[in-house]
Amino acid sequence: MNNYDSFRQIWQAIAQGQNFFVAGHLNPDGDSLGCTLAVCSLLERLGKCAYAYASPAIGTDLLFLPGLEKIHVNELPPKPQFDTVILLECSDRKRGGNLESVLQNAKTLVNIDHHLVSDAYGHVNHIDSTASSTAEIIFQLFEASENNLLPTPDEATCLYTGLVTDTGRFLHTNTTAEALRVASALVALGADVNKINQVIYFTKSYTELKLLGRALEKMQLLFQKKYSQIVLTQADFEPLNAVPSQTQGIVSQPTMIPGVEVSALIKEEPDKVSVNLRSRNKIDVSSIAQKFGGGGHARAAGFKVTGKSVQTVADELAQAVQDVLSHAH
Repeated sequence: MNNYDSFRQIWQAIAQGQNFFVAGHLNPDGDSLGCTLAVCSLLERLGKCAYAYASPAIGTDLLFLPGLEKIHVNELPPKPQFDTVILLECSDRKRGGNLESVLQNAKTLVNIDHHLVSDAYGHVNHIDSTASSTAEIIFQLFEASENNLLPTPDEATCLYTGLVTDTGRFLHTNTTAEALRVASALVALGADVNKINQVIYFTKSYTELKLLGRALEKMQLLFQKKYSQIVLTQADFEPLNAVPSQTQGIVSQPTMIPGVEVSALIKEEPDKVSVNLRSRNKIDVSSIAQKFGGGGHARAAGFKVTGKSVQTVADELAQAVQDVLSHAH
């Protein structure tokens, strides 16, 4: 199925539906949350009822997004009655959280995703791994509308946030000509680029900066300095009154070191160990994450583990990374 066919089917589902449930993945990032807000805003402009959902929490760096007050955080309706569900950036139907009560009653499930490994679990699926972000796909969906709908300035701000965060400020290898075309169009439509940059990239709390310092102190270089590993335990967070969600951006820092191919941030949380992975240019870290039940993109991926110590996870991950590096050319 080509893009045009799936876009046509999505617009058909929008035309036929009246009550919509829209959600991105758990712990929504800028792309997931930005797209959720933009899609809900679009549906409401079309006279539809839209229920926007996010779980379990929203990062403080995304609280500026327009329309955020419409998001139901961790709050599902007691008796879900939605004829259409739209899942964004969810590579499988569980990626959005415990949504079975919603999914079971839906007549139509629309799946829009840009992950390389993604299940076609929807009645309508638009999966494009060449897209830089789901925001890029949603803008293309606007363009595919019969009545030439365009994003409002607020919708453009939400979509640009998704695009700029998933491309790492247009620094990652997923920064294609199409990604830049869409970004340019969103700026022309009124995306508040200055606010997005100020809030997401030029605002850090005292605690976050101290935590960054602690993380860099603990950074280790392994395997001929091709692998950077940072392990943060509860003992690192507690003296700073910091929480694991305040580590955004830390995992990318070591990739600035010449020779580092893979960077890992391994965090001990109260109920699990969470791992973020980044690669510089050769290694597909999503394949490493998949070995631990996670996933993501070639240059950015992650996974979570329960029932193991942070050191055990670090050791097992180091072995997996060493295996991949030894076979890399």
